[in-house]
Amino acid sequence: MKICHVINSLSGGGAETHLLELVHAQKDRGHTVTVIATGPDNKNIRSLEEEFTNISDNVLRLYFPRLFNFYSYIKFFKNLQEKQYDIVHTHQPRSDFMFFILKSFTTIETTWIVSIHGKYDTYLEGNIFFDQIRKLFMPLLVQIWSSSNQIICISQEVRKWLRTYKIKSNISVVNYWISKTRLENLERTKECISIGFMGRVNKNKGIEDLLDVYEDLNKDRYNLFIAGSGKESYLEKLNERYDLKNVNFLGYISNKEEFFSNIDIFVFPSHSEGLGLVLLESMSYSKICISRDVPPMNSILDKNSGYLFHNNDELKSIILDCGHLFKEDLLPLNKKLSSQYNLLNEKYNKQVLFEKIESIYQDG
Repeated sequence: MKICHVINSLSGGGAETHLLELVHAQKDRGHTVTVIATGPDNKNIRSLEEEFTNISDNVLRLYFPRLFNFYSYIKFFKNLQEKQYDIVHTHQPRSDFMFFILKSFTTIETTWIVSIHGKYDTYLEGNIFFDQIRKLFMPLLVQIWSSSNQIICISQEVRKWLRTYKIKSNISVVNYWISKTRLENLERTKECISIGFMGRVNKNKGIEDLLDVYEDLNKDRYNLFIAGSGKESYLEKLNERYDLKNVNFLGYISNKEEFFSNIDIFVFPSHSEGLGLVLLESMSYSKICISRDVPPMNSILDKNSGYLFHNNDELKSIILDCGHLFKEDLLPLNKKLSSQYNLLNEKYNKQVLFEKIESIYQDG
């Protein structure tokens, strides 16, 4: 098959990283694959352009600004007309919009697959101005997605969210996959415990709840590492509110393996996620995981594979219990790590999920 993936940028985010692996798998299966980036990369995140260039048949960048630049549409259309792709697979709303415009006003004939990587309207909540934009924007997105042949969601939670908008297209769920899984049992007890968080540093991610809890912990026994970028104004607000001299803010990091190798417990206090990829990643590195008890994280973690909390008191209690187990009894923790390992291999196996995507292409 001749496949064209269209995505907003080639920055090293979750959607881009997983697309890179999908392109790699599709090339291994003998397909011809082109990647089109409709916008610029985030300067604060390492670009994956070199990696995409090395494994795909062609990487094309459009002109900026992306949505309303006439020349971008001409360049995009010429490529589609010349290559005659069997599949056009778009990722993220801006790319969905651009292909929708071309498909609506040209004679392009192809199977169109849309991947939806999260509950996009939740990204805008909490601000009156942006809530109004959401009300205007979401009906257009619904119309765009309904024009596709197939929709792929990253979780049952996103699929359920889509159904509230009465989407007409066929909707399939293909979880994000995990490339490598490892089972590393804990072998030595520890006095000092390192707690880690990775993700965007903002209120929705629950970072303030984590900092509230950490303020009550013994700093001689617990270290806190926060990996991820955030708006300067928000970081300044955190600095004014909290005593952060014992908190290790690492900023954006590209070497996830190094980060996970230096922590014992991963805490994911996010209030809302499409899937919570970083939670799966932390499980793949054999880390004790604690997450807020909300969908879809509570469909990934359970009492056998990790810990779930509802409020800050519960989070603090779980961390203290884990601290005791790290010091006195590793067996309950190792049982959770074993359960995580089995879950990842059964539900998030990348080869099985790659085959499912190929089947969706053929059915489209």
